[in-house]
Amino acid sequence: MEASYAKTLPPVKSSMAKAVLAGSVGNALEWFDYGLYGYFAAIISSQFFPSKDPVTALMLTFIVFGVGFVMRPIGGLIFGHYADRVGRRNALTWTVILMGISTFAIGCLPTYAQVGILAPVLLATCRLLQGVSTGGEWGSCMSFLAEYSTPHNRGFIVSWSQFSIAVGLLLGSGSGALLSSLLSPEAMNAWGWRLPFWSGMLIAMYGFYVRRKVDETPVFKQCEENHTLAQTPLMDVLKNYRRETILSFGIVIGWTISYWIIMAYMPTYISKVLKFPLAVGLSYNTFLIIVFMIAIPFTGILADKVGRKPVMIGAALGFIILGYPLFYVLSTTQNPVVLLSVMAVLAILEALVCGGATVAMTEIFPTNVRCSAIAIGYNIAVACFGGTAPFVSTWLISTTGNNLAPTYYLIAGSVVSLLVLIFMAKETYNKPLK
Repeated sequence: MEASYAKTLPPVKSSMAKAVLAGSVGNALEWFDYGLYGYFAAIISSQFFPSKDPVTALMLTFIVFGVGFVMRPIGGLIFGHYADRVGRRNALTWTVILMGISTFAIGCLPTYAQVGILAPVLLATCRLLQGVSTGGEWGSCMSFLAEYSTPHNRGFIVSWSQFSIAVGLLLGSGSGALLSSLLSPEAMNAWGWRLPFWSGMLIAMYGFYVRRKVDETPVFKQCEENHTLAQTPLMDVLKNYRRETILSFGIVIGWTISYWIIMAYMPTYISKVLKFPLAVGLSYNTFLIIVFMIAIPFTGILADKVGRKPVMIGAALGFIILGYPLFYVLSTTQNPVVLLSVMAVLAILEALVCGGATVAMTEIFPTNVRCSAIAIGYNIAVACFGGTAPFVSTWLISTTGNNLAPTYYLIAGSVVSLLVLIFMAKETYNKPLK
């Protein structure tokens, strides 16, 4: 049954600020943990997947990277159901604990040289647990922030979920760049790469503390008081919101491909494909994330001013038109200023995607099924297309011999999202949440 539009309940500014802090800090810590694997992929491939062919080892590493994404829909369904039935705050508290424990475990794993085939099996298990956590975190965090916002600032408030992801990825990339500059390659391979993963336990403890200190969202509380919470949120989504689920799936395809190629695969692309030192690749990637982090609140404000749909369409067209030329420049120059300029353009385009898409995902579905619905459309698309982006990019380069081959995947995904936006999407901004 369609949920009626909820009465707008603008929270007190101090409560909103506290909620943004709790949601963002926990999210940043989650994504610091999750992004580490991508940044240390080159080292992990040598430790857990020894092979005479380094490309094969790297592809195996990215298969395990993708394994984490396979579990995201499952984690989204588990924690999405929990968030829709019990509350967003409770779900977010447990996702950060699970992420911290599984990340710490990766830092403790024995290598292939020590235990043989058991090493990659254990690594894959930890990635599965990380995937469960991230699948539950994403929809709950976006919903949490959206439900503390007003119709006029929702794009800006929800953009902090992406800002916090950038902070987490920046911490991961920055820690990789710092360790690479301080330690010798031998020390990094032997033990240095483990240090950031060991922070997982401290992160879990801090994230638990921060999130237990914040109240449940006003919109969710209203649903509780009105007794309109869904008893079986997933079944309600499949029965009543099929079109919206297809729409969200289509939007996410281009979004997640561009995101994981640009934000996670880039250090590996620069170091392994373009043959720069790993420290250089991590440094450029750190700059890219900083630009993204600065841009994302402004793209959220832009989405509040002109609407979600124009911002997302503009970003998709940007990747379609500029994707190949930007990667061509990236692969043919050694000029640091030019390389940094390319990184900045890619970061701004990705910020535009996120500025519109992140908030639009929360507005497509009503409060009583929001987290479960996002778990289906968003997480399945990410599992199919985002988690495979580094692997597909590496495979395309290996198969075609063309260093620009990742742009084929990038452009194809953007075309799909563009068509979905043009023919299916309705504008959702400036309206109360359902």
